[in-house]
Amino acid sequence: MAKEIKQLVVGITREGEIVVKSGRGKMYPVKKSADLKFDCEDLFQDLDKELFATIDTENQPWECISIE
Repeated sequence: MAKEIKQLVVGITREGEIVVKSGRGKMYPVKKSADLKFDCEDLFQDLDKELFATIDTENQPWECISIE
């Protein structure tokens, strides 16, 4: 299995987790890493741009380590 995967960002939960959509269409929340600064305002800055989360799959639970 890959150490890191990229998933499309579709939202943020009330708890601050990043909601992503997999290539198969399944949506699920991923915990943010402690050093990642990302909130609702960042999600809606540029509505024409798709954001992708880089997810570290070696951590349990999986952790979002960056957003591009």
